[in-house]
Amino acid sequence: MHDPLFLSLWLKNFAPVGLPLYLKRAVSVFPQSRLLPGGVLRVYPIAFREAPLLEEYYDGDLDPQAAASRLQDHLNDDIAVQVQLRWDLWQWTGEWELKPSTVLLEIFAPHFETPRGEHVRLDLGPQRLYLPEPSSDQLRPIQSNIRSILHLATDLENELIAERKLLWTEDEENFAERLKALLD
Repeated sequence: MHDPLFLSLWLKNFAPVGLPLYLKRAVSVFPQSRLLPGGVLRVYPIAFREAPLLEEYYDGDLDPQAAASRLQDHLNDDIAVQVQLRWDLWQWTGEWELKPSTVLLEIFAPHFETPRGEHVRLDLGPQRLYLPEPSSDQLRPIQSNIRSILHLATDLENELIAERKLLWTEDEENFAERLKALLD
């Protein structure tokens, strides 16, 4: 179960000129890691196979306004902005530990190649971070991680004014239904 877990959002009244604002709002609600802050801001033209137009590493929390300003310099209808962030999740290492986990936040202009056609996608890391650990009889750490996803999904939906969202993996269309079945 090393497949990544994704959260996709389709926005109401999406417009490419709004990419800096969408980035600013998404970063402002993302709970950046206190254990290991920092990450990377990238802007890609056309597809991820192209070299980035911008690649900036940062220490500490990414400032939402600064990220939006940097994106403004590269605004076009065929770009994607990708922000590598970290958040703190419970992880099993023989015992439960709160550790930083990498997330990729991607926002797509309309002419950037995306297979699902979403406007915003988050790669939330391996799905095992959100499923019960067979070696542990504790469910609270996983419940905490799931609550983190639900809280983030709600915050993003409200800030970005999403008309649709989907929690999914590459092997399943709807991961939320799988979670519900596991927890029932």
